[in-house]
Amino acid sequence: MDKKDKELNQNIESLIVVIKRANSLYFVFLRGIIWGLGSAIGATVVAVIVIAILSSIIQSINDVPILNSIIK
Repeated sequence: MDKKDKELNQNIESLIVVIKRANSLYFVFLRGIIWGLGSAIGATVVAVIVIAILSSIIQSINDVPILNSIIK
């Protein structure tokens, strides 16, 4: 049982080290930067898709004479 207790204590101590490292200011700052960049890139991709869809819809409306005169 003594061997298991020592192994458990070592595992707990290594877990504490990992948690402290993950919660350090450097890693929190780095995660924030990565999250912000990911959000900006994702929003840009979604905006491009929406603009492309709207552009194709507007072009198809211009082909219909009745709707074209209403839009103008």
